Amino acid sequence: MKLLTVLGLAILGIVSYASPVAHTSFVVGHVRYHAVIVDMKAGTTSLKTVLANGSRTAWNFVGKEQPIAAITGTFFSPAQAIPVADVLVDGNLKAKGDRGSCLGVDYFGEVSIFDEHYRQPVEWSSYQYGLRGAVRVVSNGKVCPNPKAQRFRDRRIWSSASRTGIGITKSGKLVLIATSKPVTLSEFGRAMVSCGIKEGLSLDGGSSTCLYYNGKMVISPRRKLTNLLLITSRPANGMPAMQQIAKIPVKPEPKVDTVSIAVQQATPTTQPPSSTGTPSQPRR
Repeated sequence: MKLLTVLGLAILGIVSYASPVAHTSFVVGHVRYHAVIVDMKAGTTSLKTVLANGSRTAWNFVGKEQPIAAITGTFFSPAQAIPVADVLVDGNLKAKGDRGSCLGVDYFGEVSIFDEHYRQPVEWSSYQYGLRGAVRVVSNGKVCPNPKAQRFRDRRIWSSASRTGIGITKSGKLVLIATSKPVTLSEFGRAMVSCGIKEGLSLDGGSSTCLYYNGKMVISPRRKLTNLLLITSRPANGMPAMQQIAKIPVKPEPKVDTVSIAVQQATPTTQPPSSTGTPSQPRR
């Protein structure tokens, strides 16, 4: 564990004030992982979800959105080309599901990772972007995958597979992490902890595994996708656009008689889109 802690500090150290978004790669257990680390406190970037009408190539997504970085989102049905879990885009719930952990981005850009009970609807009113359907892999710095307890049924989720994930470190940095090699959820969790991740989720993987950074498809998916998570540039003041402020829920005032918690500077570029994809697989 001490070795993982030292490795995590070294990896996180690559993100400086001069470069709030950076890519690195590292090896844990003979498997190479790629990570994009984002200093959200710098106030120059934001995280958002994007959802296609049907499915698209990864290059189609990034060509349109021009992000700094991107990673696979939640699970979807390849046959129907629709997500099987919640996807919240700009305050609107575009897709629905009833299982898995959640990622939320509020109207001020703060990112949260949280759990919700099976079949319990998520209260998304204070979030601008979000998704559900993820497998909880790291909680409070401990590796703890239990997809069966989260009511996942597809055995491929807990078998060895290519993985993508997202996590938050103790210091508040956001980490997008992926590997093209087949690993178990526990192995993936240990790689997350090695990055200093305190709260971490495993996203869609397998043929959907995708990681993009600064004009390069670091890991290319083997099929078209329906949704992605993007890191985009944000105004220097870090405040939400005026038209969004009206959407932020306002909590009522309590009653008086009531008693009441080698790194590159990121510059988004793109390459011409390519058409990839494999035959549809069963719903996850």
